[in-house]
Parts: sequence; structure tokens; C-alpha cells
Amino acid sequence: MKTARSLFVVLGVLVFSGCATLFGWDIRAPGVLSRRFYEHVHPESQRVGVYLDPALHGMISTNKGGRFADPQTYHIGDAYLPMAIEAFQQGFTEFVLIESEPTQEMLRQYAIPYLVYIKPGAFGNDVTLKGQAISFETEAFVFDQDLGFLDRFRTTGSSDSKKVFAKKGGPQVNLNAALENNIESVVLHIQDAARSGRWKIGGQT
Repeated sequence: MKTARSLFVVLGVLVFSGCATLFGWDIRAPGVLSRRFYEHVHPESQRVGVYLDPALHGMISTNKGGRFADPQTYHIGDAYLPMAIEAFQQGFTEFVLIESEPTQEMLRQYAIPYLVYIKPGAFGNDVTLKGQAISFETEAFVFDQDLGFLDRFRTTGSSDSKKVFAKKGGPQVNLNAALENNIESVVLHIQDAARSGRWKIGGQT
């Protein structure tokens, strides 16, 4: 009897203090672009450099998404970084990934006319009994070769899946779709601006 009571107490402590370990979701997206992306985004004849904010590396969210939802850990950065690289490789004929803080000398050395700097914004996770809506916001800054400011814009990619937990892949697929939609919008914005001549070298838009 004493043993049973002790076991009950231990289980009670685990449930109330460690449910994230017992019942939590560790969600990692595939981190690859879908065929749909390649149908929507075609290579633009342009050379661009991309600097991804260090905050994206290893970025996670523990927004469980609802009062009755299980704890959830979303590994955003692990999926977003390779998807962004793949997207810019597809979106532009010449692409340079810059892994340290950019300088004018660096941009001139690699003949980069446009530098795109992407930093993370808000991550949203809305879980209901009917489904799940995930969103991810980024802010992009565009500079010329002399680090003159050209553009700044915010982009939100979202994925709203009904009965997502009943679908094959579940929230992993939903996260991947939200990240892909974000990246697609970023690339299309840059393509359009470069193609239209909206950016003027020297810091004027």
C-alpha cells in the first residue's frame, strides 16, 4: 500500500512538473522546398549576396499554440536556413552566401551589386480543435555595393491546415509550408524590384 502511494506521488510530480518531457512535441521541418516553389519561382538573371542574421541559427519557439495543446518546440532556424539558401540558388543566376558581417570591401571583392540581409521576426502558432495555423515573419534589408540603403520590407509566411494532426507528417509539414511561403515572398519581392529597376544605386529608391 505504501509502495503504491509512493508511486502515485511520483507520477503526480512528473505530470505536473514535467509534462513537456512526457507529452511534448519536438517539431523539425524537412527543410526542403516543394515542387510548387520551383513552379512559382524562376531564375532571375542577377547576382545577389545574402546575409542571414545570426539569430536565425538554432532559432526555436516553444509557443505551444493553445490552452489545451501539448507543449511544442519548433526548430525554426534548422529548417529556414537551408531553405533560404536553396531558394536564392533557384531564384537568381548568381548567388553568394555571406557568413560573416558584410563590409564594403567584401561586396566589392565578390562583385555583389545587391546585399540582402534577413532577420527573424515573430513566430505564430495557433492550435485549435479544428486545425493549426503557423506563421513566420521576417524583415529584409537590401543594400547596394557601398552598403547604401535601398529597401526594407516585412514578409509573413503562413500555413493553415485543417485537421493537421490527422494528416501524414502533421505539424512538421505545416511548419515547412509556412517557412517556404515566407521565403518565396522574399525572393519574389527582390526579383521584382531588381527587374523593374526600382532600386537606384547610391541609396535612393
